[in-house]
Amino acid sequence: MSEITIRQARQEDARAIARLAELDESSVPGGDALLAFVDGRLAVARSLSRGETVADPFIRTRDAVALLDLRARQRPAA
Repeated sequence: MSEITIRQARQEDARAIARLAELDESSVPGGDALLAFVDGRLAVARSLSRGETVADPFIRTRDAVALLDLRARQRPAA
């Protein structure tokens, strides 16, 4: 079983998020984002304002995406 950690993105995560978007062949998610780490490795980034999600295509991310979606719905509206 993998360990999944979710946290708010920080400014110093910008380069890692850009690399993740490149791996996913997608644009960098805009605005504030939540990140999911699978076994300590950045696996998914989800924009809180737009709902855009990018994920590492080389690891299993289905559970991490589901947890990010759940956490995003739990956050109070701005």
